[in-house]
Formats: sequence, structure tokens, C-alpha cells
Amino acid sequence: MTDKLPIPSEADSQDEPLALPAFRHMGQFEEHDVVVIGSGPGASLAACLMAEAGREVLVLEEGDYWPLEAIEPFSSSEMRYKYRNGGITMALGRPTIQYVEGRCLGGGSEVNSGLHHRLPDETVWNWTARYGLEDFNPAELKSHSEAVERDLSVSLMPEGAIPEASLVLKNGAESLGWCCPEIPRYRRFGPNDSTGERQTMIKTYLPRAKAAGAGIVHGARAVRIKRPKNGGAYQLDIHINKPDYPKIRAEVLAKTVILGAGPVGSALLLRRSGLSAKSGKFLHLHPTVKLIAQFDRVINYPGLGVPVHQVKEFGSTMSFGCSISSPHYMSVSMASQPHGLEIVRDLWPHLIIYYATIVPEGYGSVTPIPGFKEPLVRFKLTKRDLAALSLAMKRLGRLLFAAGAKRLFPSVRGLDFFENPSDLDKIPSVLPAGKSELMTIHLTSTNPMAQTPELGVTDQWGALWGHKNLLISDASVLCSGPGVNPQGPLLTVARRNLTHYLGG
Repeated sequence: MTDKLPIPSEADSQDEPLALPAFRHMGQFEEHDVVVIGSGPGASLAACLMAEAGREVLVLEEGDYWPLEAIEPFSSSEMRYKYRNGGITMALGRPTIQYVEGRCLGGGSEVNSGLHHRLPDETVWNWTARYGLEDFNPAELKSHSEAVERDLSVSLMPEGAIPEASLVLKNGAESLGWCCPEIPRYRRFGPNDSTGERQTMIKTYLPRAKAAGAGIVHGARAVRIKRPKNGGAYQLDIHINKPDYPKIRAEVLAKTVILGAGPVGSALLLRRSGLSAKSGKFLHLHPTVKLIAQFDRVINYPGLGVPVHQVKEFGSTMSFGCSISSPHYMSVSMASQPHGLEIVRDLWPHLIIYYATIVPEGYGSVTPIPGFKEPLVRFKLTKRDLAALSLAMKRLGRLLFAAGAKRLFPSVRGLDFFENPSDLDKIPSVLPAGKSELMTIHLTSTNPMAQTPELGVTDQWGALWGHKNLLISDASVLCSGPGVNPQGPLLTVARRNLTHYLGG
């Protein structure tokens, strides 16, 4: 893998399932029926459904286009080219929480592991009661979940293909009597194929959108949305930065705007455009603490990816799983340990990263900073949240020792490694805020749905309160962290909302 990777040209892409046209008249007004901002899961689904319903659609994506085969998954090159700011983004607070966002055509679907969950029933009923949502129940959502699962080939692993790192969780959980199911993924398997092909947005909804007539432009960043005048169209100010022509500005008119730039990006755009003073004030996420497990045997190898079992014994408020354990990610996770880099260098095949995550009671915010491209992201965990993370780490450690781990390295500075279950008593009852290394890949809820403007930013169908034909179609409309990987829930909710908008 070379350090500098070529960006596919438009000519090169003609044999790809996705051809990527530029604007017809750069720098001039163009009017479209529907403009979709972003190309992650919710945005790509919106583009697909709108185009297949006969609407004239334009998709604008800030990041670049990378075929799946162009960059090794979960590598440092992937972080550099497919993540926002190379993956160096964080929500400030005590403790600070590192988070990552995809910034490429297809968004987070191109960089995540594709684990699929339906929205838990307990979360559905909680949202219904707290936010006054109508026609929002497990039975009503089921058909939308099933449609997404067909579209994206949601599948379990073929028999005999599950990696040992995943079976460690399963076996440890079974020894404790805990529930630990295999989580299906967005992956298509052929006959005698144990690897399968990832079903990301550039393999699924975006090609369908293009086949139905949608235009797709990457390297185009929306910086402002201007209100319609006299019932006319929205005006979008766009910055273009593509390698085949210099950085320029363009203006686009849209009768309908569908905003799918992610919980941070969508909130930032709405706030900078003066369209919602409340957007960004309800940020939720799943904080995650890690234990790096060392085994006597070789258990890690290149191309391992993300194992597929998760412990669900404690409902949707706390769960355990296995993280990306490539050398690059392992080195970052061991940064809190003395001699961590040397340990990774010498023992990497014997090491696997496991995580524990919770649904916190704390909330955060996304705030624009005048003169800066990126916003200020903040999140405050409560004392009870830090206590819950401590309990989660202890439970995870108990499971890993039951599964045969020789040594556990915690992602808390000042805590030495653990060599037996009694060492877990060294974990404080409340994790120390100043020493805990927390991260998340699950950001949600900056534009939550609600029955009234007092309770949320969008109505119960994802339309921005006070504005006609401006929809949000990303994880920002989820009312809170769902307690599971949010890609499945956001696609289910987005399909529900878009179908309603189209009158179906």
C-alpha cells in the first residue's frame, strides 16, 4: 500500500457501478427537485427512494470517492483518506471522548463493520412515551427493517467462518450464563464463500439511485442553506474541491432539501444557516471503554476485521463486543499503558481489543465557531455514567478471564494490567474522569424527532420544525442513543419517514 493513493477520475469510473458527474454549469444556479446533502446510509437511502419515486435528485458529498478495493479496511490509510480529520476528532469534556466519522462517498458505511441491529423494543417504547411519537411501535417499524435487510443482504456468517476472537466472547458468556448472540452484517455471501462482499452504500443504494436518474457529486461541501423566498426553492451555497478543477463556489436551488450529513455535520449546517437554534443541543453517544486481552495462543491476524458476537445480557443499556484489532488501532488503544507500543510490537498476534459500552444519561452539544470550519463538540458524562462504565469494565474483565485470557490491559491511565479476576477489584467504582481513555463511533440525536417543537428539533417524521420540505435523514433524528450499533435503527427510521413523505 503506497502512502499516496490515486483518486479515481471520472473517466476511470465509467466501468464502475457509480459514475460521478460534475455540475452541468459550475458556479451558476441549477435547480433540482430534491438535493440530498451527504451520502451516508440515511442520505443514500433517501436519494434511492426519491429517485425511484420519479423525483429529480442530486446528491452532494463532501468527501472523495474510493472503491472498496482501493484502500485496505481498518488501516491507517483508510483513516487518512476516508475519515474526517484522519479520525482525530473529539468531544471535549471530562473525560474527553474521541469519536470518528466517515468522510467519503458512502459515509460511515464504507468504514464501519456493518453490524446490523433492529431498534430494541424497549427503546421504541421509551421514545414513544418520552417524545410523544405516534405510529411508532415495533409492529409498524418491522416492515421497514425487513425491507432494509433485503436491500443490504443482512446475513450471518457461514458455518465454520466465525473467527476465534468472536468465539472468545461467546464461550466466556456461555460459561457465565450470559446472552451473547451473533450479530448479522451487511454482507453478501456466494456459494462456498466464507468472506463475502461488504454491502456498503456505494454497492447498494447509491447505484440504485444513479440507475433511477440521480446525479452524484463528490468533493462538494454545502456551507449554507438559505430559506426560500415567496414559496420558492431553497438556495444552497456549495464549495467544490475536486482534483480536476480548482476550488470554486457554486449555488444550487432545491425544492426539497434532505440533510444527511451526520449528527455533527447536519447540526453545524442548520446552525450556520440560521434554520434552527436548537439543533445540536441534544447530542447523544455511546461511550466505550476497552480491555486489551492477551492470550497464550495466536488469536489475531491480518484481515481479522470485526468479530460478530456481542453480549446482550444487560439489555440495551450496556453491551460488550470485539473491536478492530489491527496493529494501528491496537497501538492507539494501548497508548494508556506503560510500554504499550513495545507490547503491541512483540505480542500483537496474541492480543485482541474488547469493549464495553453504555447508554449514558449525559448529553452534549455541537456549536459553530465563527471563522472555523469545524464546530465545537462537547459531551458531559455524569458520575453515574462513569460508575456504569466501571461496572461494565469489571463485567467484561470477568467474562474475558472466564474465556481464558492471560492478561488484560485497561484503557485507563494509571491502572496496570490485570492477571486474574481478583485484580479487577483495582478498578475504581467510578472511573477517574481525568485518566479514562474513552471513544465512540456512535453519535446520534442532534436533531431528535418529537411530537412538539419543545421536545425536539424535527417533527415525528424527521421534518425540521418551522420549515417546509426540509427533511433530516441521518442518525441525528434518533431520539437518543439506541443502545445498539445505530446504522440499522437509523435506516429503519429513515425509511419510515421517507415513505411517509412520499405518501406511501
